[in-house]
Amino acid sequence: MPVRVELIDDAVADLAKHAESGKLKAFFSRLLEIEKKGAGAGEPLGRDLVGWRKVSVGNRDWRIVFRVDKQEKVATVCVIGNRDDGACYEEAKQRVDKAKDTDAASLAESMMVLFGSRKERKAAQKRRAEAWRN
Repeated sequence: MPVRVELIDDAVADLAKHAESGKLKAFFSRLLEIEKKGAGAGEPLGRDLVGWRKVSVGNRDWRIVFRVDKQEKVATVCVIGNRDDGACYEEAKQRVDKAKDTDAASLAESMMVLFGSRKERKAAQKRRAEAWRN
């Protein structure tokens, strides 16, 4: 079932940080897979991340950690990172509580942040902040 993919600000920052890795196309491909499959994408996580899922990117070296809401309409991405020594899962644990109280950018807005001009990025941030208040 298709869902809307949203990224918390930290996940957008993860994408920006990894832009130089040459993996952006692979990351966006997997984000689109999440959009298409929703809770059917990836694998469930356990322990402190029950209810969250992961998808592998590339040669299983990268992970996207996300959760689909109960209505199965929105998938919220909290981490996009290297799985080295489980670092992305530790980061996810720290961000999980934060994800409950933060606004998130749509996949399209996230792309604007990465590829748009400074003016366009500021406008997208302003729209998100206004939507969050309403």
